[in-house]
Amino acid sequence: MSDAYDRVLVANPLPWARTVSGPVSKYAVHPRGRPDDDLSARHWQDRSINDDAFLLPPTDVPGYGYAVVPTEELRSNGGWPFDERRVVETDTYRITFDRDRGGIAGWWDKRLDCEWVDEEADYPLAGIVRERLADPHGERPRDRLFRAPSAGEDNPDGLWNAAPDLVEAEAGTDTSWESPTWGYQTDWHAERYGPEQVIRHRVYRTPLGYDVRQTLAVEGLASAVDLRAVVPREGAEVVLEATWEESRDTLPASTYLAFPFALPEPRAHVDVGGQAVRSGVDQLPGSCRDYFTAQRWVELSNDHRGVTVGCPLNPMVQFGGFRFGDHNREFALDRALLLGWVTTNYYNTNFRAHQPGRVRARYHLRPHDGPFDEARAHTAGAGAEHAIPLVQPIAEAGINPALPESGSLLDLPEPPVLIPFIRPTRAIGIETAPVAGVGVLTGGSGDTVTDGRELDIGLLNASDEARTAAVGPGVLDIAAARIVGLLGEDTPERSLDATRDAFEVDLSPRELRVVRLSFEGGA
Repeated sequence: MSDAYDRVLVANPLPWARTVSGPVSKYAVHPRGRPDDDLSARHWQDRSINDDAFLLPPTDVPGYGYAVVPTEELRSNGGWPFDERRVVETDTYRITFDRDRGGIAGWWDKRLDCEWVDEEADYPLAGIVRERLADPHGERPRDRLFRAPSAGEDNPDGLWNAAPDLVEAEAGTDTSWESPTWGYQTDWHAERYGPEQVIRHRVYRTPLGYDVRQTLAVEGLASAVDLRAVVPREGAEVVLEATWEESRDTLPASTYLAFPFALPEPRAHVDVGGQAVRSGVDQLPGSCRDYFTAQRWVELSNDHRGVTVGCPLNPMVQFGGFRFGDHNREFALDRALLLGWVTTNYYNTNFRAHQPGRVRARYHLRPHDGPFDEARAHTAGAGAEHAIPLVQPIAEAGINPALPESGSLLDLPEPPVLIPFIRPTRAIGIETAPVAGVGVLTGGSGDTVTDGRELDIGLLNASDEARTAAVGPGVLDIAAARIVGLLGEDTPERSLDATRDAFEVDLSPRELRVVRLSFEGGA
């Protein structure tokens, strides 16, 4: 590899080969200062979205590997022509945008010959919904959302969190208030509304497809909502993103992005720590069924088709309707409505009653044919999490110039076997000598792989069948492999035998094991 600044390194932290494209920070192409200048001040690449001055064209990158791209192949990211059309069309989709309410009014899938938007729903797809108390006036408006439970088995003294006047009411001085047995109120009166106006609607034509930008006026927010839809010229994934400023208002309110899908007899699945959980079926008795928190993805599907929704920034969702405080003992889903629950201040905890500042929501929608497939969902969720290209200058410190122009560092298994982490052994306090050629990559959990002679790799079998996971060499030559404990501790079962130039690990259903790899060579 050359040490010149005329090329950049594009990394792929996922185990499978991918075609990577998207914005690249100007600091990756024109870094402030150079490594050989001890007095130079460097800039992080995430300083501002406005610093994404370049666009990486579709680039094939090997699994858990990298590719070198000349900077002359990068394009300027801006100045695209635009118009105000309602309909954008690719070889895959025909999408109609709502210029009165914002969001998407129609989404025709040419591959599957179906419509994805429920045209009878109250909101468009990716519609902004603001939810608040119908009557915000009066004292203690939060009492209409939550009241301290009365005395019982779990609260023998009663009123453990009640206000003084409620204590008096319980004592009999005021009979107009009745202490509940469940804290959150199940039938509170809510007002829900969408944008007052679509201030702007623009459709930009970029080398990668269509970039649709809408500016929406929404009462109760400190700014307009910038709603963005990225429709690729090639590929099946549509990305929807919204940003706005929350105010300092302390009155209870929530903000959602609504996704009403035209999907009969839907079933919901949620990624919980790398395990697919079917809502209402795979949950323990007493678990929350009003809302769900996802690791990387959720899905609505039936026996014939479905949509996997990657949610890398916003984990909280509701299914079927607005259900805060319902205290559902059973889960029922009569319509394929997904609510991305972006902001709320309904909580009755020690958080501030207001959360002002910038809010960003992003959802990756990937329709598919056929019933739910867990491996496919994990692949879509991981891709959404790593959608933005990981790029750095080729001359940056830490990149070994002896490495080839492109390659995989290791040959790792793909879903349903997941890689929760890749970490150097010294991350748990074990000092090791460095390995020549190990650059900087980010593992699935955000751990950083730095110079080290040994790496610990987590292997999670995210399926209900026994699997054999193979870990093989790539740019790095593996000298030996052995099983260690989940925290890196030694175990009785140690060395693994190599089969067909790879080390194989047997995994029981849903089992997590850690393999420690030792590499040839030193610094």
